[in-house]
Amino acid sequence: MTDPAPPAPPAHPGLRALLAGPVGICLANYEFGVYGTMAALVINDLFFPTLDPAAGTLAAFTTFAAGFLAKPLGGLLFGRIGDRYGRRVVVVGGLLLMGVATIGIGLLPTYATIGVAAPVLLTVLRLLQGLAVGGEWGGAATLAVEHAPEHRRGLWGGAVGVGGPIGSILGALTVLPLTAALTHEQFLAWGWRLPFLISAVLLAVGLWMRLGVAESAVFRKEVATRTRHRGDLGRVLTTNGGSMALVFFLAGAAVTGIYLLNTYSLSYAVNEAGFDRTTMLTCMTTAQIIAVVAAIVLLTRIDRIGLPRLYQVSAIGLALMAWLLFAALDTGTVPVVLVALCLGQVAVNGMVVSSVPIYVLLFRPQDRVTGAGVSFKTSDAILGGTTPLLAGLLVRATGSGWAVALYVTVLVLIALAASVVGRRLLAERTGRPAPEPVEASA
Repeated sequence: MTDPAPPAPPAHPGLRALLAGPVGICLANYEFGVYGTMAALVINDLFFPTLDPAAGTLAAFTTFAAGFLAKPLGGLLFGRIGDRYGRRVVVVGGLLLMGVATIGIGLLPTYATIGVAAPVLLTVLRLLQGLAVGGEWGGAATLAVEHAPEHRRGLWGGAVGVGGPIGSILGALTVLPLTAALTHEQFLAWGWRLPFLISAVLLAVGLWMRLGVAESAVFRKEVATRTRHRGDLGRVLTTNGGSMALVFFLAGAAVTGIYLLNTYSLSYAVNEAGFDRTTMLTCMTTAQIIAVVAAIVLLTRIDRIGLPRLYQVSAIGLALMAWLLFAALDTGTVPVVLVALCLGQVAVNGMVVSSVPIYVLLFRPQDRVTGAGVSFKTSDAILGGTTPLLAGLLVRATGSGWAVALYVTVLVLIALAASVVGRRLLAERTGRPAPEPVEASA
Protein backbone atom coordinates (compact mmCIF):
# COMPACT_ATOMS: atom_id res chain seq x y z
CA MET A 1 0.00 0.00 0.00
CA THR A 2 1.42 3.37 -1.03
CA ASP A 3 1.88 6.09 1.57
CA PRO A 4 -0.27 9.20 1.03
CA ALA A 5 1.75 12.06 -0.40
CA PRO A 6 1.79 15.36 1.49
CA PRO A 7 0.57 18.57 -0.16
CA ALA A 8 2.71 19.80 -3.03
CA PRO A 9 5.40 22.30 -2.06
CA PRO A 10 5.70 25.67 -3.76
CA ALA A 11 7.88 25.88 -6.85
CA HIS A 12 10.33 28.18 -5.05
CA PRO A 13 10.75 27.31 -1.35
CA GLY A 14 12.01 30.82 -0.62
CA LEU A 15 13.63 32.51 2.33
CA ARG A 16 11.44 30.86 4.94
CA ALA A 17 12.57 27.39 3.84
CA LEU A 18 16.20 28.53 3.85
CA LEU A 19 15.92 29.91 7.40
CA ALA A 20 13.72 27.21 8.94
CA GLY A 21 16.62 24.83 9.49
CA PRO A 22 19.07 27.35 10.97
CA VAL A 23 16.42 28.82 13.31
CA GLY A 24 15.67 25.45 14.89
CA ILE A 25 19.35 24.55 15.23
CA CYS A 26 19.89 28.01 16.71
CA LEU A 27 17.39 27.22 19.47
CA ALA A 28 19.01 23.86 20.16
CA ASN A 29 22.50 25.35 20.46
CA TYR A 30 21.21 28.26 22.52
CA GLU A 31 19.75 25.85 25.04
CA PHE A 32 22.72 23.49 25.10
CA GLY A 33 25.11 26.46 25.24
CA VAL A 34 23.27 28.04 28.16
CA TYR A 35 23.37 24.76 30.06
CA GLY A 36 27.06 24.32 29.28
CA THR A 37 27.79 27.78 30.66
CA MET A 38 25.71 27.12 33.77
CA ALA A 39 27.48 23.78 34.23
CA ALA A 40 30.78 25.64 34.29
CA LEU A 41 29.53 28.36 36.66
CA VAL A 42 26.72 27.38 39.04
CA ILE A 43 25.17 23.94 38.47
CA ASN A 44 27.59 22.38 40.97
CA ASP A 45 26.52 24.84 43.70
CA LEU A 46 22.80 24.52 42.96
CA PHE A 47 22.43 20.79 42.39
CA PHE A 48 25.57 19.18 43.90
CA PRO A 49 26.31 21.31 46.99
CA THR A 50 27.45 18.36 49.11
CA LEU A 51 30.49 17.72 46.87
CA ASP A 52 33.77 19.60 47.00
CA PRO A 53 34.10 22.27 44.25
CA ALA A 54 36.25 20.19 41.89
CA ALA A 55 34.06 17.09 42.21
CA GLY A 56 30.92 19.23 41.93
CA THR A 57 32.14 20.73 38.66
CA LEU A 58 32.84 17.25 37.28
CA ALA A 59 29.34 16.17 38.39
CA ALA A 60 27.85 19.19 36.59
CA PHE A 61 29.73 18.27 33.42
CA THR A 62 28.43 14.71 33.82
CA THR A 63 24.85 15.99 33.59
CA PHE A 64 26.00 18.03 30.59
CA ALA A 65 27.22 14.81 28.98
CA ALA A 66 23.96 13.02 29.89
CA GLY A 67 22.04 15.19 27.44
CA PHE A 68 24.28 13.89 24.70
CA LEU A 69 23.67 10.24 25.53
CA ALA A 70 20.07 10.56 24.36
CA LYS A 71 20.99 12.20 21.05
CA PRO A 72 21.66 8.98 19.10
CA LEU A 73 18.39 7.51 20.38
CA GLY A 74 16.59 10.67 19.27
CA GLY A 75 18.22 10.39 15.85
CA LEU A 76 17.08 6.77 15.63
CA LEU A 77 13.46 7.30 16.71
CA PHE A 78 12.81 10.57 14.93
CA GLY A 79 14.91 9.48 11.96
CA ARG A 80 12.64 6.59 11.10
CA ILE A 81 9.64 8.90 11.37
CA GLY A 82 11.33 11.43 9.09
CA ASP A 83 12.27 8.87 6.45
CA ARG A 84 8.87 7.21 6.55
CA TYR A 85 6.38 10.06 7.07
CA GLY A 86 8.30 13.22 6.21
CA ARG A 87 11.00 15.58 7.38
CA ARG A 88 8.56 18.31 8.41
CA VAL A 89 6.89 16.38 11.24
CA VAL A 90 10.31 15.65 12.73
CA VAL A 91 11.59 19.23 12.73
CA VAL A 92 8.39 20.54 14.32
CA GLY A 93 8.07 17.80 16.95
CA GLY A 94 11.73 17.85 17.92
CA LEU A 95 11.75 21.62 18.30
CA LEU A 96 8.68 21.58 20.52
CA LEU A 97 10.09 18.88 22.82
CA MET A 98 13.41 20.74 23.08
CA GLY A 99 11.72 23.98 24.11
CA VAL A 100 9.49 22.35 26.73
CA ALA A 101 12.44 20.53 28.35
CA THR A 102 14.53 23.71 28.50
CA ILE A 103 11.76 25.77 30.07
CA GLY A 104 11.37 22.92 32.56
CA ILE A 105 15.00 23.31 33.63
CA GLY A 106 14.37 27.01 34.21
CA LEU A 107 11.48 26.14 36.56
CA LEU A 108 13.22 23.26 38.35
CA PRO A 109 13.66 23.45 42.16
CA THR A 110 17.26 23.11 43.35
CA TYR A 111 18.88 20.73 45.85
CA ALA A 112 18.19 23.15 48.69
CA THR A 113 14.43 22.82 48.03
CA ILE A 114 13.81 19.18 47.13
CA GLY A 115 17.09 17.46 47.92
CA VAL A 116 18.39 14.60 45.79
CA ALA A 117 15.31 14.75 43.56
CA ALA A 118 16.71 17.96 42.04
CA PRO A 119 19.76 16.44 40.28
CA VAL A 120 17.63 13.43 39.27
CA LEU A 121 15.00 15.65 37.59
CA LEU A 122 17.75 17.77 36.05
CA THR A 123 19.23 14.68 34.45
CA VAL A 124 15.81 13.60 33.13
CA LEU A 125 15.24 16.99 31.50
CA ARG A 126 18.73 16.90 30.02
CA LEU A 127 17.94 13.50 28.53
CA LEU A 128 14.75 14.91 26.98
CA GLN A 129 16.75 17.80 25.54
CA GLY A 130 19.19 15.34 24.00
CA LEU A 131 16.39 13.19 22.62
CA ALA A 132 14.80 16.23 20.97
CA VAL A 133 17.88 17.80 19.44
CA GLY A 134 19.17 14.41 18.32
CA GLY A 135 15.86 13.79 16.61
CA GLU A 136 15.32 17.08 14.86
CA TRP A 137 18.85 17.73 13.55
CA GLY A 138 18.73 15.09 10.81
CA GLY A 139 15.34 16.35 9.65
CA ALA A 140 16.48 19.98 9.58
CA ALA A 141 19.67 19.25 7.63
CA THR A 142 17.88 16.95 5.19
CA LEU A 143 14.98 19.35 4.62
CA ALA A 144 17.40 22.20 3.88
CA VAL A 145 19.54 20.23 1.41
CA GLU A 146 16.50 18.75 -0.35
CA HIS A 147 14.85 22.17 -0.74
CA ALA A 148 18.05 23.69 -2.15
CA PRO A 149 18.74 24.27 -5.86
CA GLU A 150 21.28 21.66 -6.93
CA HIS A 151 24.09 24.17 -7.43
CA ARG A 152 23.45 25.79 -4.00
CA ARG A 153 23.31 22.76 -1.72
CA GLY A 154 26.47 23.89 0.01
CA LEU A 155 24.89 27.23 0.88
CA TRP A 156 21.58 25.80 2.09
CA GLY A 157 23.08 22.89 4.02
CA GLY A 158 25.86 25.05 5.42
CA ALA A 159 23.31 27.57 6.65
CA VAL A 160 22.02 24.90 9.03
CA GLY A 161 25.52 24.72 10.46
CA VAL A 162 25.65 28.49 10.99
CA GLY A 163 22.49 28.27 13.11
CA GLY A 164 24.52 26.49 15.79
CA PRO A 165 27.09 29.20 16.55
CA ILE A 166 24.42 31.89 16.32
CA GLY A 167 22.53 30.05 19.04
CA SER A 168 25.69 29.87 21.14
CA ILE A 169 26.14 33.63 20.71
CA LEU A 170 22.57 34.34 21.77
CA GLY A 171 23.12 32.15 24.81
CA ALA A 172 26.28 34.01 25.75
CA LEU A 173 24.65 37.41 25.15
CA THR A 174 21.87 36.34 27.49
CA VAL A 175 24.15 35.08 30.26
CA LEU A 176 26.81 37.78 30.03
CA PRO A 177 24.75 40.80 31.16
CA LEU A 178 23.29 38.74 34.00
CA THR A 179 26.72 37.79 35.33
CA ALA A 180 27.81 41.42 35.05
CA ALA A 181 24.70 43.01 36.59
CA LEU A 182 23.88 40.54 39.35
CA THR A 183 25.84 39.60 42.43
CA HIS A 184 26.91 36.00 42.77
CA GLU A 185 24.17 35.47 45.37
CA GLN A 186 21.47 36.93 43.09
CA PHE A 187 22.67 34.86 40.17
CA LEU A 188 22.49 31.70 42.29
CA ALA A 189 19.09 32.64 43.71
CA TRP A 190 17.20 33.37 40.48
CA GLY A 191 19.36 34.87 37.74
CA TRP A 192 20.48 31.50 36.36
CA ARG A 193 16.85 30.63 35.52
CA LEU A 194 16.24 33.54 33.15
CA PRO A 195 18.22 32.27 30.11
CA PHE A 196 16.30 28.98 30.18
CA LEU A 197 12.93 30.74 30.39
CA ILE A 198 13.83 33.21 27.62
CA SER A 199 14.12 30.25 25.24
CA ALA A 200 10.32 30.40 24.95
CA VAL A 201 10.77 33.32 22.54
CA LEU A 202 13.09 31.35 20.25
CA LEU A 203 10.73 28.40 20.45
CA ALA A 204 7.82 30.50 19.18
CA VAL A 205 9.88 31.91 16.29
CA GLY A 206 11.18 28.47 15.33
CA LEU A 207 7.73 26.90 15.30
CA TRP A 208 6.36 29.73 13.16
CA MET A 209 9.18 29.24 10.67
CA ARG A 210 8.96 25.48 10.43
CA LEU A 211 5.19 25.18 10.33
CA GLY A 212 5.23 27.36 7.22
CA VAL A 213 7.62 25.15 5.22
CA ALA A 214 6.24 22.42 2.95
CA GLU A 215 7.65 18.94 2.60
CA SER A 216 10.55 18.62 0.15
CA ALA A 217 10.04 17.53 -3.45
CA VAL A 218 12.70 14.83 -2.99
CA PHE A 219 10.70 13.20 -0.22
CA ARG A 220 7.44 13.56 -2.17
CA LYS A 221 8.99 11.75 -5.12
CA GLU A 222 10.35 9.00 -2.87
CA VAL A 223 6.92 8.54 -1.22
CA ALA A 224 5.04 8.65 -4.51
CA THR A 225 7.11 5.79 -5.96
CA ARG A 226 7.24 3.73 -2.78
CA THR A 227 5.11 0.60 -2.96
CA ARG A 228 5.92 -0.54 0.56
CA HIS A 229 7.64 0.78 3.64
CA ARG A 230 11.40 0.44 3.41
CA GLY A 231 11.75 1.21 7.07
CA ASP A 232 13.52 -1.93 8.21
CA LEU A 233 15.94 -0.48 10.71
CA GLY A 234 18.45 -3.29 10.36
CA ARG A 235 18.66 -2.71 6.61
CA VAL A 236 19.16 1.03 7.08
CA LEU A 237 22.01 0.55 9.52
CA THR A 238 23.77 -2.33 7.78
CA THR A 239 23.64 -0.93 4.24
CA ASN A 240 24.90 2.49 5.30
CA GLY A 241 27.77 1.43 7.56
CA GLY A 242 30.46 3.14 5.50
CA SER A 243 28.60 6.44 5.30
CA MET A 244 27.77 6.38 8.99
CA ALA A 245 31.38 5.73 9.95
CA LEU A 246 32.55 8.64 7.81
CA VAL A 247 30.03 11.03 9.32
CA PHE A 248 31.02 9.89 12.81
CA PHE A 249 34.70 10.70 12.26
CA LEU A 250 34.12 13.87 10.22
CA ALA A 251 31.88 15.22 12.95
CA GLY A 252 34.04 14.01 15.82
CA ALA A 253 36.79 16.59 15.50
CA ALA A 254 34.33 19.43 14.91
CA VAL A 255 32.07 18.76 17.89
CA THR A 256 35.08 18.28 20.16
CA GLY A 257 36.35 21.68 19.09
CA ILE A 258 32.94 23.25 19.68
CA TYR A 259 32.65 22.10 23.28
CA LEU A 260 36.29 22.75 24.02
CA LEU A 261 35.86 26.38 22.94
CA ASN A 262 32.34 27.04 24.17
CA THR A 263 32.29 25.10 27.43
CA TYR A 264 35.54 23.76 28.83
CA SER A 265 37.64 26.82 27.99
CA LEU A 266 35.42 28.86 30.33
CA SER A 267 35.89 26.40 33.19
CA TYR A 268 39.66 26.21 32.61
CA ALA A 269 40.00 29.98 32.36
CA VAL A 270 38.09 30.67 35.58
CA ASN A 271 39.23 27.72 37.73
CA GLU A 272 42.79 27.09 36.47
CA ALA A 273 44.04 30.31 34.86
CA GLY A 274 42.38 32.80 37.24
CA PHE A 275 40.31 34.77 34.71
CA ASP A 276 37.27 36.73 35.78
CA ARG A 277 34.19 34.93 34.45
CA THR A 278 32.62 38.05 32.93
CA THR A 279 35.86 38.90 31.12
CA MET A 280 36.13 35.40 29.74
CA LEU A 281 32.49 35.33 28.63
CA THR A 282 33.05 38.63 26.84
CA CYS A 283 36.07 37.20 25.01
CA MET A 284 34.18 34.05 24.05
CA THR A 285 31.18 35.98 22.76
CA THR A 286 33.33 38.40 20.77
CA ALA A 287 35.18 35.49 19.15
CA GLN A 288 31.91 33.75 18.29
CA ILE A 289 30.48 36.87 16.64
CA ILE A 290 33.60 37.38 14.52
CA ALA A 291 33.59 33.71 13.52
CA VAL A 292 29.90 33.75 12.53
CA VAL A 293 30.50 36.76 10.28
CA ALA A 294 33.39 34.87 8.69
CA ALA A 295 31.19 31.77 8.25
CA ILE A 296 28.44 33.77 6.55
CA VAL A 297 31.00 35.22 4.14
CA LEU A 298 32.26 31.70 3.42
CA LEU A 299 28.72 30.50 2.78
CA THR A 300 28.33 32.89 -0.14
CA ARG A 301 31.24 31.14 -1.90
CA ILE A 302 31.12 27.69 -0.36
CA ASP A 303 29.88 25.94 -3.52
CA ARG A 304 32.80 27.43 -5.46
CA ILE A 305 35.48 26.79 -2.84
CA GLY A 306 34.55 23.11 -2.52
CA LEU A 307 33.33 21.47 0.64
CA PRO A 308 36.24 19.02 1.19
CA ARG A 309 38.84 21.73 0.68
CA LEU A 310 37.21 24.06 3.19
CA TYR A 311 36.74 21.23 5.69
CA GLN A 312 40.36 20.09 5.49
CA VAL A 313 41.88 23.56 5.86
CA SER A 314 39.57 24.29 8.77
CA ALA A 315 40.42 20.99 10.48
CA ILE A 316 44.13 21.73 10.32
CA GLY A 317 43.38 25.14 11.82
CA LEU A 318 41.50 23.50 14.70
CA ALA A 319 44.45 21.27 15.57
CA LEU A 320 46.81 24.24 15.66
CA MET A 321 44.29 26.24 17.68
CA ALA A 322 44.07 23.62 20.43
CA TRP A 323 47.76 24.08 21.25
CA LEU A 324 47.53 27.85 20.97
CA LEU A 325 44.43 28.07 23.17
CA PHE A 326 45.97 26.57 26.29
CA ALA A 327 49.22 28.47 25.78
CA ALA A 328 47.18 31.68 25.55
CA LEU A 329 45.08 30.89 28.63
CA ASP A 330 48.19 30.14 30.68
CA THR A 331 49.58 33.60 29.87
CA GLY A 332 46.62 35.23 31.63
CA THR A 333 46.61 37.93 28.93
CA VAL A 334 43.17 38.86 27.61
CA PRO A 335 44.14 40.02 24.06
CA VAL A 336 46.14 36.84 23.46
CA VAL A 337 43.22 34.70 24.63
CA LEU A 338 40.84 36.63 22.39
CA VAL A 339 42.99 35.98 19.31
CA ALA A 340 43.22 32.26 20.12
CA LEU A 341 39.47 32.01 20.60
CA CYS A 342 38.78 33.86 17.33
CA LEU A 343 41.03 31.55 15.34
CA GLY A 344 39.51 28.50 16.97
CA GLN A 345 35.93 29.57 16.34
CA VAL A 346 36.64 30.38 12.69
CA ALA A 347 38.22 26.94 12.22
CA VAL A 348 35.33 25.11 13.88
CA ASN A 349 32.69 27.05 11.92
CA GLY A 350 34.50 26.27 8.67
CA MET A 351 34.36 22.57 9.49
CA VAL A 352 30.67 22.69 10.42
CA VAL A 353 29.32 24.62 7.42
CA SER A 354 31.31 22.54 4.94
CA SER A 355 30.34 19.17 6.40
CA VAL A 356 26.55 19.38 6.93
CA PRO A 357 25.66 18.99 3.21
CA ILE A 358 28.10 16.07 2.94
CA TYR A 359 26.43 14.28 5.87
CA VAL A 360 23.07 14.39 4.07
CA LEU A 361 24.25 13.53 0.56
CA LEU A 362 26.17 10.47 1.73
CA PHE A 363 22.80 8.73 2.19
CA ARG A 364 19.95 7.76 -0.13
CA PRO A 365 16.73 9.80 0.26
CA GLN A 366 14.86 7.00 2.03
CA ASP A 367 17.63 6.72 4.68
CA ARG A 368 18.85 10.29 5.06
CA VAL A 369 17.20 11.47 8.25
CA THR A 370 18.10 8.27 10.08
CA GLY A 371 21.58 7.84 8.64
CA ALA A 372 22.78 11.43 8.98
CA GLY A 373 21.02 12.00 12.30
CA VAL A 374 22.14 8.84 14.08
CA SER A 375 25.76 8.94 12.93
CA PHE A 376 26.24 12.65 13.59
CA LYS A 377 24.55 12.57 16.97
CA THR A 378 26.40 9.43 18.02
CA SER A 379 29.64 11.29 17.37
CA ASP A 380 28.21 14.34 19.13
CA ALA A 381 27.36 12.19 22.17
CA ILE A 382 30.52 10.09 22.41
CA LEU A 383 33.08 12.71 21.45
CA GLY A 384 31.37 16.09 21.83
CA GLY A 385 29.33 15.62 24.97
CA THR A 386 32.20 14.07 26.90
CA THR A 387 34.70 16.78 25.89
CA PRO A 388 34.32 18.99 29.01
CA LEU A 389 34.40 15.98 31.33
CA LEU A 390 37.35 14.31 29.58
CA ALA A 391 39.26 17.59 29.34
CA GLY A 392 38.70 18.21 33.05
CA LEU A 393 39.99 14.72 33.89
CA LEU A 394 43.05 15.14 31.65
CA VAL A 395 43.93 18.49 33.19
CA ARG A 396 43.37 17.15 36.69
CA ALA A 397 45.61 14.14 35.95
CA THR A 398 48.43 16.01 34.19
CA GLY A 399 48.12 19.51 35.62
CA SER A 400 48.27 20.93 32.09
CA GLY A 401 46.13 21.57 29.02
CA TRP A 402 48.65 20.02 26.62
CA ALA A 403 47.09 16.58 26.97
CA VAL A 404 43.77 18.03 25.77
CA ALA A 405 45.49 19.66 22.78
CA LEU A 406 47.07 16.33 21.86
CA TYR A 407 43.67 14.61 22.07
CA VAL A 408 42.14 17.18 19.69
CA THR A 409 45.04 16.77 17.26
CA VAL A 410 44.54 12.99 17.08
CA LEU A 411 40.83 13.46 16.31
CA VAL A 412 41.68 15.95 13.56
CA LEU A 413 44.10 13.53 11.90
CA ILE A 414 41.39 10.84 11.87
CA ALA A 415 38.89 13.33 10.43
CA LEU A 416 41.28 14.33 7.64
CA ALA A 417 41.66 10.67 6.66
CA ALA A 418 37.86 10.31 6.64
CA SER A 419 37.49 13.36 4.40
CA VAL A 420 39.74 11.76 1.79
CA VAL A 421 37.76 8.52 1.80
CA GLY A 422 34.51 10.48 1.80
CA ARG A 423 34.92 11.71 -1.76
CA ARG A 424 34.96 8.20 -3.15
CA LEU A 425 31.94 7.04 -1.19
CA LEU A 426 29.98 10.17 -2.02
CA ALA A 427 30.75 9.59 -5.69
CA GLU A 428 29.22 6.12 -5.37
CA ARG A 429 26.08 7.55 -3.77
CA THR A 430 25.59 10.26 -6.38
CA GLY A 431 26.93 8.40 -9.41
CA ARG A 432 29.28 11.22 -10.39
CA PRO A 433 33.05 11.51 -10.82
CA ALA A 434 34.88 11.68 -7.53
CA PRO A 435 36.00 15.33 -7.55
CA GLU A 436 32.58 16.63 -8.51
CA PRO A 437 29.91 15.45 -6.05
CA VAL A 438 31.15 17.25 -2.97
CA GLU A 439 32.44 20.41 -4.59
CA ALA A 440 29.94 21.01 -7.35
CA SER A 441 26.78 19.05 -6.66
CA ALA A 442 26.92 19.35 -2.87
